[in-house]
Amino acid sequence: MQCPPPQTECVHVDITVLPSGPPPAEPFEPTIPRKLLAILNKYKYNWRLEQLAKPKIQRHKYQSKPEGEIPPSKLPPKLSDEIKFYADQLAKPKLLNLYVNRRLYGGHTRSIMKKYNKNIGKAWDSIYNYYKKKERDRKLRQLRQKRKTKSKKPVVDQTIIDNLAKPKPVFQPEPAKKPSKVFSNFDRLDELASPKPSHLEPPKSLEINPLALTYEPTENILKLSKLPARLLNLPPPLEPGKVRRSALRYKASPRIEAMAQPKKSSEKSKEDEDVDPWAISKNALKYKPTPRILELAKPVERD
Repeated sequence: MQCPPPQTECVHVDITVLPSGPPPAEPFEPTIPRKLLAILNKYKYNWRLEQLAKPKIQRHKYQSKPEGEIPPSKLPPKLSDEIKFYADQLAKPKLLNLYVNRRLYGGHTRSIMKKYNKNIGKAWDSIYNYYKKKERDRKLRQLRQKRKTKSKKPVVDQTIIDNLAKPKPVFQPEPAKKPSKVFSNFDRLDELASPKPSHLEPPKSLEINPLALTYEPTENILKLSKLPARLLNLPPPLEPGKVRRSALRYKASPRIEAMAQPKKSSEKSKEDEDVDPWAISKNALKYKPTPRILELAKPVERD
């Protein structure tokens, strides 16, 4: 496959490939309207126009990296001691899972049981089981106290004997209280006891202001007193009993005519009117009660 020699060098590999892309197009320079130019010339700096001119979403222009350049590798920053500590605490398994696994698989070999006991001890030392461990130690301490231990010989504590041998301390008498001062500022009491001046407002009159009777409204008030245009196009009020013309021209289908026919009343309704409520059925006369029902039918003796 041969091609005419282009302006740049070509590499023939099955297809013609240019070593570099075509030159970029010339940047588009939008024309500024005259009105906007007049505003910009009048106002040299307008903060509002500057804020509106900023794009909402800024997109950085893509720039191709030169060939053969390898970006420098960045090592991840080292974790702080605090993060390492909490990571180790979170990595410990839960106590519930350890106890369940020890109960299920701990009886196979002695080495597996030792591993489970070791992991359970580490899990109890976690900061997230601090209060649970305190509660567990308290219960274990109570169980140890309940156990019966061999009676030991009483040991005499010399410190208790020394404290009891000391004489009782003699306390100093309480300091004498100073007599309270005699109150003499009665002028201030008279000032506080005097009533405050009260101002009673007269009740508001419910009569019409005489100025309102002689008031002449202005053109603006008359304009505002009219209904707005959005409320003028209201639907006409409903007239009860009015039938639409479309309903008068409607032709009912055979199904609707059949459903509009009144239903016939059954003959049983007439018989139900003549039913005697006190009549006893024939089956009730033939009924033979059981001994249990006869026992329940007897009257109950009451005090």
